[in-house]
Amino acid sequence: MQIADCIYKIPCASCEICYIGETGRKFGTRLKEHKTEVESITSKPFTRNQRALSLTEQNKSALTDHASHENHVINWPASTILDRESDKY
Repeated sequence: MQIADCIYKIPCASCEICYIGETGRKFGTRLKEHKTEVESITSKPFTRNQRALSLTEQNKSALTDHASHENHVINWPASTILDRESDKY
């Protein structure tokens, strides 16, 4: 999606929680960054000790924290733009 300067929502597929964010850049670019970060954390195989340590770490976004700490799946296709700022300043 090429829309910039917007507020967006990314829902969790495993529960009712939604991540609300804002970006001044293109929504598609920001969504791709979220997806890359979540996948880099959740795709790693962990030992029990590594998993326990990962639960204490803070990631770049609350979305990544939710996916990794709760072991939930993010519903990427249902991501939507909630609102758009027409005046950048």
